[in-house]
Amino acid sequence: MDRFIDALQKRLMPIAKKISDIKFLSALGATFQILLPIILLGSFACLGAFLNIPAWQSFVKNTGLATIFMTIQSLTLSIIALYVAIVLPYQYATKLGMKPLSITIISFMTFLLITPHKLYTDIPTQWLGYPGLFTAMLISAFTVRFTKLLQDKKIYLRMPEGVPPIVEESFASLVPALFSALLATFIEAGLAKTSFGSIHQMIYSLIQVPLQGIGLSYPAYLLVQILSTLFMFFGIHGNAVFSIISPLTLAASAENLKALSSELPLPHIITDSFSVLCQPGGIGGTFGLAFLMAFTAKSKRLKTLGKMAIIPAIFGINEPLLFGIPILLNPLLFIPYILNPIICTTISYLSIALGVTPRLSGVIVNWTMPQIISGFLAQGVPTAILQIVLIIITTLIWIPFFKMVDRQIMLEETEETLVK
Repeated sequence: MDRFIDALQKRLMPIAKKISDIKFLSALGATFQILLPIILLGSFACLGAFLNIPAWQSFVKNTGLATIFMTIQSLTLSIIALYVAIVLPYQYATKLGMKPLSITIISFMTFLLITPHKLYTDIPTQWLGYPGLFTAMLISAFTVRFTKLLQDKKIYLRMPEGVPPIVEESFASLVPALFSALLATFIEAGLAKTSFGSIHQMIYSLIQVPLQGIGLSYPAYLLVQILSTLFMFFGIHGNAVFSIISPLTLAASAENLKALSSELPLPHIITDSFSVLCQPGGIGGTFGLAFLMAFTAKSKRLKTLGKMAIIPAIFGINEPLLFGIPILLNPLLFIPYILNPIICTTISYLSIALGVTPRLSGVIVNWTMPQIISGFLAQGVPTAILQIVLIIITTLIWIPFFKMVDRQIMLEETEETLVK
C-alpha cells in the first residue's frame, strides 16, 4: 500500500502543486476553510430539520425546534453563495497583493446587482445558495482581476498628496466599481427579458437542456451520476442534473408500487430510491472518507473535521467534507470522488439486474435516511447488505488518496509548528 501511495503521490503531487499555484484556486480553498464553521452549523441544522424519522419530526415540530433548525439552515448553507461572494474576493485580492477591502465591496455589489431581485423588497434566496455559487465564483474572479488590470495600467482617480489613505483607496476603486455596476446592471436587465431570466438560471439551463429526454436506462442514469458529481466538484450543485430525471424516477417508483400491490413483477430497476445506493454518504460516496478521517487520520485538522463530519455523513450530508478538506477543486481527491458513484451505480444495477438483490419496491426513501436503514426501507435486508458492501468498497477506494492528503496536511502542520 505504501508503495502505491508513494507512486500515486509522485504522479499527482506535481499536478496538484501546479493547480495550487493558481491564486484563484488557492483563494477558493482558503475561503471554504474560513466558512467551515458556518458550513458545519448549517449541516447539523439541516440534519435536525429534515431527519425523516416520524418520532423525531413530531418532536421538533411540537417543540418549535423545527423552525429554529430551518432558520439556522436557511441563513447558513442555503445562502452559501452570499458568504462566498464576500470572502472569496477578499482572499483572492489578498493573494494578488492588492488592498482587499474595497475590492470585496465592489465584487459583492456586482453579485447583488446581477442577481434577480424585487425592487426595494427582497432578493430571492434561491440564487443566494448553491444555485448562485458558481456565479459568485465567476463574479469574484472577474471583479478582482479587472480591478488588478486597471491598477496595473494606472487607470484610476488620483488624489492630491495629503489625502488620508482610506479616502485615496475609495476613489481609486471608483472606476472599477462604476464599470462593474454598469455591466452587471445591463446583463441582469438584458437576461431578464429572455427566457433565462437571470445569469444563474442561464447557467443551469445550459446544463439541463442537453440532458432533456435522457431516459432511465443504465447508461443514462450513470451519466446523470457522473455529471452531478462532476458539477459538484466544480461548485455547481448536482440537483441541476437530478431535477431532469426526477419525474421519470418518481413515475417508475409509482409503477413498481402498483405492480407490487397487484402481485405482478416489478417493471423497473431504477426508481427514485435507487439513488440511496449510488452515493453513500452524499455526492461522491464520501461516508468512507469521513470514517477514515475520524478514526485513522494522523493530521489534527483532518481528524477533528472527520469527527464533526461523520454524523452528517451517515445521513447523506457531506458539505463539511466538500468545503472543509476541501474536496471541491482538489485534484488529489478527484479520482475517488468521481470513481465511487460510477462503481456504486454499476454494482447496484448489475446486482438487481442479475437477481442478486430484488428490484426496489417503489417506496420513496427520504435523502436524510441513515445509511443501511435507507437500503432496508427501499427493499429489505438484501438491499441493506448491498449498501454495506458499497460502503466497504468506497472506503477502500478512498484509502490511498486519503492517506496522501493526510500526509500532506500533517507535513504542513509540522512546518507551522516549527515556525512558531
